[in-house]
Order: sequence, then C-alpha cells, then structure tokens
Amino acid sequence: MTSSPDPGSTTAAWTEPVRDRSGSVLTRALNLLGVLVVTYWFVRTGTATGHPAWVWVVGSVALAAWVLRVAARRERLLLATAWVMVVAGAAVVVPTGAVAVAVPLVGVVVLGASARQPAWAGPVAATVALVEVAGTAVPAGTPVAVVLGSGGGLLLAAVVGFSRRQARLVEERTRQAEVEQQRAGLLADRSRAAREVHDVLAHSLGGLVLQLDAVEALLEAGRVEEATRRAGAARALAASGLAEARRAVHALRDDTTGPVTQPVDLAGLADAHRAFGGALTTRGDLELVSVDAAHRAVVVAATREALSNARRHAAGRPVELSVRAAGPVVEVTVVNALDPAGSGAGSGSGAGGGLGLVGMRERIAELGDDSTVTAGVVDGSFVVAMRVPATTGGAGERA
Repeated sequence: MTSSPDPGSTTAAWTEPVRDRSGSVLTRALNLLGVLVVTYWFVRTGTATGHPAWVWVVGSVALAAWVLRVAARRERLLLATAWVMVVAGAAVVVPTGAVAVAVPLVGVVVLGASARQPAWAGPVAATVALVEVAGTAVPAGTPVAVVLGSGGGLLLAAVVGFSRRQARLVEERTRQAEVEQQRAGLLADRSRAAREVHDVLAHSLGGLVLQLDAVEALLEAGRVEEATRRAGAARALAASGLAEARRAVHALRDDTTGPVTQPVDLAGLADAHRAFGGALTTRGDLELVSVDAAHRAVVVAATREALSNARRHAAGRPVELSVRAAGPVVEVTVVNALDPAGSGAGSGSGAGGGLGLVGMRERIAELGDDSTVTAGVVDGSFVVAMRVPATTGGAGERA
C-alpha cells in the first residue's frame, strides 16, 4: 500500500497526480455541461450586443481554462487554470451581462478546496474577482445590484471551497490514521510472532542443549545406560520442540489471536525442569484453579520463560516456584539463585538479550487489566513476580 505524500511537501504538490479533484465522471460531465451552457450564452449575447474584441479574447481564454481544468491531472496545472478562470472570467462578467460569472465562481471553489494552497487562497481569489467586477462595472454604469449579486456569489463560492478543503483534509487525516493503524497492527503481529518463536526456541532448544551436555558427561563417566536414557529424553524433547514450532507457524499463518503455542500447566513445567537436571521447589496451587484460562496461559508462558532463563544463566542453582492466593489476586513467583561464577546479571541477561522478559511484559500488557509482572535481582536471587486477578476463591498456599 502506498502512502500519500506529505501535505507540506512542495515537490509533492507540483508532481502528484490529482486525485478526486475533478470528481467523478458525473462531476466532469456537469463541468463540461457548464462550459457548453456558458459558451452558448457568451456567443449569443456577444453576437447580439457586439462584444468588444478584448471581451471575445479574454472570455475565450477563461472558457478554455475551464475546459483544461476539467482534464487536469497535475496540481500545478489545476491551480494555474483556476487562477486564469478567476482573473479572466471576472474581467468579462460585466461586459457579458453576468453570463460569464460562473467561470470565476468555479475557479474560486477550486482554489479554496485545494489542500495544496494556503487556506486564504479562496478568499483572496474571491476578493480579486470582486475588485475586477466592481472595476469594470463603474465605467459601464452597471447597476449596483449586479455587483452585489456577483459579490454574494463569490463569497458563497469561497465558503464552499473552504468546506470542501476541510472535508478533504479530514479525509486525508483519516486515511493516514488508517495507515498508521495498519502499521501498528503489522508491528504487533511481528512482535507476537517473534515472541512465540522465541518461546519455542528458548524452551525446547535450551533444554535440548542441557540434555546433550548431560549425555556427554555421562558417556565420559562410562555410565552408558543412563546416558542412553538421557539421549532418549533429548530426542523426545527435540520432537516436542519441532511439533511446537510447526504449531506456531501454522497458527501465525492462520492469523490466530492469543497465545500461539499451547503451554502446559505449571506442574508440567516443574517436571520438565527437573528432567533437565534442575533443582526446583514448588509451593501452592500449581493448577491455578482460581485463574481464568486467558490469564493462566499468560502465567504459564511467563513461568516457562523464567525457568528456561534459570537453566541457561544459573544452571544447577536452586529454583523456587510459588503460587499464593492473596485476596482478589493470585501471585506467582519464580526465584532462582544467581550463579556466583557468572556475570550476576540475572536470568534475563545473556544470549537472549532480555527478549524473554520483554515477551513476559507484552503478554501481561495484552491482558488489558491490572495484571503485573516484575523481574530483577533481589538479595542475590533473580525474581520474576506476577500478579493476576482471581476469578474464584483461591486454593490458598499449600506446602
């Protein structure tokens, strides 16, 4: 989708093809009909009363500009013909008995409606035309009513042009807002896709690396049977990760809303963490019975990320997962002791660049309520703490 040029760009103003300036086919037809009608009466009154030569020339120029304006496709040509219509058309209003007054009226409307012109272009054009009409009326002894009638018509044309200008500006702003909204939606989709793919890779591949490291260590120690079991677990983890990746891709291609992957419950995450060789202590209701499905999915996804980070950045260190009902909210906390030999940056640092923590915050934000998540170092441990609303009476804290 191509975006419209910047309204403030002078270059765009002179080179952009005119869109909807001459209107629909019906509008063009009405313009051409107007040209024919005015031309007919111009010629008829001219032959009947004997226009001076300059009136024939200037009037023909004004009518030719009107015809050219209907066919105009460039802003520069459109505005130039409109000014010719105003100046030349107004000059022959009195000599033609106000037959040609339609020409400057149309020119004033066009100039007033153009968003590429200053807002005062229409009123200025109307004033110029009125001065010309008055200037030619005085020597000819034309009644004041003709001048006043022409002035009223020019004023109305300026108002119509300004109204059309405002309507076009509103339309342009609406179009730009739609483009920005589409762009924001696209960025949100890209962020969501990156978050889901990150989760699959961090959980599955990270666990797979740990399993293979364990297999290598067991083989070096001569514990072939245990290494074989570990290799089987690694193969199962790789198959599971591949299935999750395929599910994520299919869900994203189908434009599915909500979490793309279907995370397991907290108990399953705890079992998987222990299977990877991690030390984990759990407390509270791991089934999250007092949390609705949408919030439960976000909590489980964030917990999975926290456990994956703990395995990557503080391997072998103890981890505690606790769920506590606190009145109208449920608190879920993952605490892992930092590796004293590491950088001390916590489980959010390292190769992942903190993208997992960003994904946690994005998921919580998408819930659109008072749910919160915090992550940081507290007393030598990295703590991820979530608070989500409880839908029913919580199970409370269990030992």
